[in-house]
Amino acid sequence: MKNIPYTTGKAKLSSRTRLGLVHLKVKHLKQQIGFYREVLKMTLHEESEDHAVLGDKKKPLLYLRRVDELRRYHDTTGMYHFALLYPSEKELAKAIAWLFALKYPNAPTDHGMSKTTYLKDLEGNDIELYVRTGERGNYISKDGDLKFLYTDGTLTDGRDPLDLDDLYATLQENEAIEAPLEDMDMGHIHLYGSSLFSMLTFYRDIIGFAEGLMMTNFSMGDVGLEENQYHVVAFNSWKQTDVPAPEDAAGLDYYTLVLADREEYLSLKNRLEEAQVETFMEEDGEYLYDPSHIKIRLEVDTVTA
Repeated sequence: MKNIPYTTGKAKLSSRTRLGLVHLKVKHLKQQIGFYREVLKMTLHEESEDHAVLGDKKKPLLYLRRVDELRRYHDTTGMYHFALLYPSEKELAKAIAWLFALKYPNAPTDHGMSKTTYLKDLEGNDIELYVRTGERGNYISKDGDLKFLYTDGTLTDGRDPLDLDDLYATLQENEAIEAPLEDMDMGHIHLYGSSLFSMLTFYRDIIGFAEGLMMTNFSMGDVGLEENQYHVVAFNSWKQTDVPAPEDAAGLDYYTLVLADREEYLSLKNRLEEAQVETFMEEDGEYLYDPSHIKIRLEVDTVTA
């Protein structure tokens, strides 16, 4: 057995690279706004008849675009889920306790490297709420598979029920759990891809992430930025399809990659050109497609650039 690091090699991208707004197409905008405000305790930053922007108190994280005629396709590439990263186990405990107080269905899960719960919004979009807890152990290779080895010697497949009593111990007695989100990030996006290795090659060699965990027996892999920013873009080949989602597909419209500065943007553009990956302009910005025809918007961080 040997330890498997969460990321392998050095990313070409800066550690200040981050995911920006995830854009979803929704059919019932008002109801979806209500869900994200009440159930996930998000703040509404912007609203019109055709769209809404929600996030934590400080920044936007999610863009909802109303499209009247949508269908849910099940045999295409696209988004498995987007994941909201909480700043502490205490904040995750509040979020999960609030879901149970509302009796909203969710599935608390312990991956070893993260504590999480999964749920769906009102139109079936999958969401993960989580904290990274990589200090609790390492993945190891055992019989050709990856297992999570905790520091106390416990070995699991990394898909265990979350110990809610332990998580709730971070809360004080009678602590308020209904307050809006104060500080949140778009931690990762998990995609249904057409091929593990084409996705890895694209996101590692061309976009410039560091290689993460490749669970080939589980048909899943990921890429990250550095050891404490692992699992930023994940992908699986569970659907075994290369058919992209059509225009009337409910769910992911596109997601945003925010580059640290102009220099990083130009370096990425050079890699894209060398790999003959074309970008294209739309009225509101620059875009490209990954190998599974998932749309990505490129932005430069105006705060730090």
